[in-house]
Amino acid sequence: MASIIGDLIVAVLELVFWAIMEILPTVFYFTALALVFMASLGRVVVEFPKDLTSIGWTGQLRIERSAEGRTTLSPALGVIIGFVIWAIIVSASIIYYARS
Repeated sequence: MASIIGDLIVAVLELVFWAIMEILPTVFYFTALALVFMASLGRVVVEFPKDLTSIGWTGQLRIERSAEGRTTLSPALGVIIGFVIWAIIVSASIIYYARS
């Protein structure tokens, strides 16, 4: 009986870990999508090209420049930028609560 419960707990934890690892790149991408656009006042954007099917940690890292002068970042760079933004937010909140 204990092994069945242990196997069930392991299965649930693996499912949660898998779901988190699938959701995090999407959260990071949309964070970068909004914040990069706002911080640069529309001069730099993160765009999802039509030839890609998913947002992920890996991909072609590219920076393109349009004729209007707008800089376009790839989704992989957006995920990296979103991760850095969230790392700064979490670090700042830990430092704030540690000092108070």
